[in-house]
Amino acid sequence: MNYVFYDFETSGLNYYFDQPIQLAAKLVDENFHVLDELNERCRLRDGVIPSPTAMLITKTNLKDLNTKQSFYEFMDKVHQKLSSWSPAVFIGYNNINFDEKFLRSSLYQSLHAPYLTNTNNNSRTDLFKIILSICNLNKSYLNIPVDKEKGRKSLKLEKLAENNKIKHEFAHDAMSDVDATLGVAEIIKRNEPDFWEHLMVFRNHNNVREFIEENKVCFLPPTTATGDYTPVCFLTSNPDNPKELIFFNLCEEVTDEVLSSRTKNIGSLFKNKILKKVKSNDYPILLKYDHLSDELKQKFSIEKNNYHAQFNLLSSASNFIMNINQYLVDQLADYQVDNRDYLSASEHVDEMLYNGFTGPSDWALIKKIDELNRIDDILLNLETVEDKRLVELYKRKLYSDRKELLTEENITHYRNYIANKIFNDSEKVPWTTISKAKAELLKASNDSRFADMRDEVEIIKKYIDQLEKEFSS
Repeated sequence: MNYVFYDFETSGLNYYFDQPIQLAAKLVDENFHVLDELNERCRLRDGVIPSPTAMLITKTNLKDLNTKQSFYEFMDKVHQKLSSWSPAVFIGYNNINFDEKFLRSSLYQSLHAPYLTNTNNNSRTDLFKIILSICNLNKSYLNIPVDKEKGRKSLKLEKLAENNKIKHEFAHDAMSDVDATLGVAEIIKRNEPDFWEHLMVFRNHNNVREFIEENKVCFLPPTTATGDYTPVCFLTSNPDNPKELIFFNLCEEVTDEVLSSRTKNIGSLFKNKILKKVKSNDYPILLKYDHLSDELKQKFSIEKNNYHAQFNLLSSASNFIMNINQYLVDQLADYQVDNRDYLSASEHVDEMLYNGFTGPSDWALIKKIDELNRIDDILLNLETVEDKRLVELYKRKLYSDRKELLTEENITHYRNYIANKIFNDSEKVPWTTISKAKAELLKASNDSRFADMRDEVEIIKKYIDQLEKEFSS
């Protein structure tokens, strides 16, 4: 089994409207020997204004970035390389909640199938979730840093690397972060290979289902460094979404009041953490009793706490489980209605990634269109594409990379779109506008973290001023 360790540096935090500016990745074998690597940067897309704070934290030189390849050229290379490395297990540090979302959105916006890491026998894990699951298990081989000011454990990658003598020269440089992630993972795998294999079980939905069928009682790790482990048993999954799993918190008493909860009262059981929801496709980690530290084994003794008796009582409570299922179905239906209304009201194709799946015939058409050189032929073929999201995205690609093929009318249309976007004065829009960038830069210039970065602040200011001047007409 090969692994792909990867990391993005981005222009901001919104994966719909910001973008990657650097991707670093290493392909390694099951013994973590490096087989291949990738390190690419790109310039910003038209209309994407970077977060000044993000640029200062990552020490990104916007002047240098402007000389790099386009976003579309960058993503073509990323797609080709990551596809050639498949099948593999994709892993990063907090990648499920960050890098993965940027990867999917960027593949979609650059006209590639977005679900690369969990299709074609690929799967995904997350080292941050792994560290969360073991940081309070007293692993002698892993030195978890402590924030002296706050008096609690810190799971920042740079501190974790430093405490475990892993080379990490440039924090927030994608390749340095990849090396640090790889180094920490290697420590765990080398010291506890069997436990590492257990952690890899949860890289896909089917494995999670098999585990909960074989293990009636298991333990959910904490979601923060100061959180608690929770003994749980599986109850049911959403009838309309089998990847949404529901567990009962066995620290809670199984009372008649709980078991007689009606559908309308189920929400309060989630709110009070009596019921816990786990997404089986988001790399959940479930631990066995044997994985716990000696201290936790005493606390959660299977014999002492009678967990299996509670499980038997719950599994036979058919009305209770039926009411949970009904609550989940109703909740999902409400979400879909609200989400559909929001997305149908949006004029921005950027945030329509999850508005349905693109068929294989459309992906084949896009590949064919990429080989055409006459604008009439391109537009004629675009008319036959069924997924109209791809039509708009392809026209944006033309504006970015093949502007010479467009008419003045087309060019004016996209310049107007960009101008309206970046000069929008509403605080509610989810992207960085000129006014937001100026306000953020002013705040950053007075931030002690960036006291020695006056030159970098000035470069960002000039970049914003130049963009404002270019589109002010």
